[in-house]
Amino acid sequence: MGKALIVVDVQLDFLPPDGSLAVPAGDEIVERIAELVKDPRWCVVVATQDWHPADHTSFAKNHELPEFSSFRYVSPVDRHETQQATLWPVHCVQGTPGAELAPALSESLESLECDHHTVKKGYISDREYYSAFNDIWNDHHTELDGLLRKHGVNDVFVVGLALDYCVKNTALSAAALGYRTTILQDYTRAIASDSKSMCSLKQELVQNDVTLK
Repeated sequence: MGKALIVVDVQLDFLPPDGSLAVPAGDEIVERIAELVKDPRWCVVVATQDWHPADHTSFAKNHELPEFSSFRYVSPVDRHETQQATLWPVHCVQGTPGAELAPALSESLESLECDHHTVKKGYISDREYYSAFNDIWNDHHTELDGLLRKHGVNDVFVVGLALDYCVKNTALSAAALGYRTTILQDYTRAIASDSKSMCSLKQELVQNDVTLK
C-alpha cells in the first residue's frame, strides 16, 4: 500500500517577500516541507509547478482587467459551460525565476533515493488549473494520476501552496479518483486564512472525503 507525498507549487512567485503572488507566511513552511520529503514512508514524491505561458488566461493583464477581479471563464470545449474564478497577477511564467521551486525544496528532492518527479500544470493558454490532476473543466489531465498508479499508490498526502486553491483542489481530485487523501495542515498556508474562510474550506474538504491532519 504505497504512500505518496504531493508538494504543491512551492515556487518563488508564491513565496514572501518578493513573489508576485505571495501566499502570506508561505515562506514559513519551505524548510519544513524540505525535511518532510525525506521521510522514508514515501514510495514516490511529486512536486508540482504552475508553468504558465505569458498569454495565459488566468492573468488579469491579458484581459485588461484589475488583478484579483472576478471573471467568468468559458470552456474551450463547450461554450455553454462557464465558471467564475479570480484573475491573478502575472506569476510562474515558464522559464522565469519566479516559476522555479524554492531552492531548499529542490535540494531535498535531488538528495532523495526514492522515486521523485515534477509535474507541471497550467501550461495551456486557454484554461485555468487549480488541481495538479486536471484543468478546471476536467477536460485536460496531467500525468499525475498515471504516475501514482504506476507506483501502486493508495494513500496521498498533500502539502504546499495555497491551501484554499491548488492544495484544496489537488486533494479533492485525488479523493475523487479513489485515493485515501490527507492534507497535512502544518505544511500548508492559505491566501484567505480568516476563521470563516477556513471553516468553510475544511467543511468542503471533509464532505468530499479529504482528511485534515
